[in-house]
Amino acid sequence: MTTRVQDRPNRSTQITLIASIVAGVTLAAAVAFTASGRGGNRNDDPVVAPIVNPSPSPTRPTTPVPVPVETPAPTPVSGDGGSDAMPIKVDLENATGADVHVDIADTTGLLVDARSGTPGEGMSVEGLVAENIDATTLKLTWVDFPIDNALALYIDEHEGGMRFLLVQPEPSGPTDAMGFDRELILSFSEPISAEDVDTLLVEGLDTPG
Repeated sequence: MTTRVQDRPNRSTQITLIASIVAGVTLAAAVAFTASGRGGNRNDDPVVAPIVNPSPSPTRPTTPVPVPVETPAPTPVSGDGGSDAMPIKVDLENATGADVHVDIADTTGLLVDARSGTPGEGMSVEGLVAENIDATTLKLTWVDFPIDNALALYIDEHEGGMRFLLVQPEPSGPTDAMGFDRELILSFSEPISAEDVDTLLVEGLDTPG
């Protein structure tokens, strides 16, 4: 009886086969690891730039702009024209050299000039007297003591004409009893007759009502 002995695989062939299987498994694992993102070079990771807040731009200092202040012009006070109730101061000449002036308030708007006359010594009138020098100019004459004094003349319309009211303060102390003339010359923008003017001299500090 003849016994058939099966051929056994070559041992070297078995080793080669096992090595091939291990190599294949290792390669598959490496591929899977790389695909999952757990392998590879760390330098391939994305670089996140730090957030830097921008520094604020410098604020330019502001210089305050000065606001011009307008100063109102002073109201002129002169003897070259009249206006509604604007006082005109006139220094009066006199024989004794006393400091005498009159403030004129004209509510008619017709007065254009006021100046002192040149009175002589002594007194020549009683009360307040008006006379024409020419068609548009009047001279007022009255008497005062030889003292310093400040008078006020009010010019206004009265009963279709004009009224001159002169307020003359009385002496505050002893004085010479002799009086002296005072003269005031007034010019107007239109003709005026002394006959159409009412004159009134008030001695004291009263004002017209």
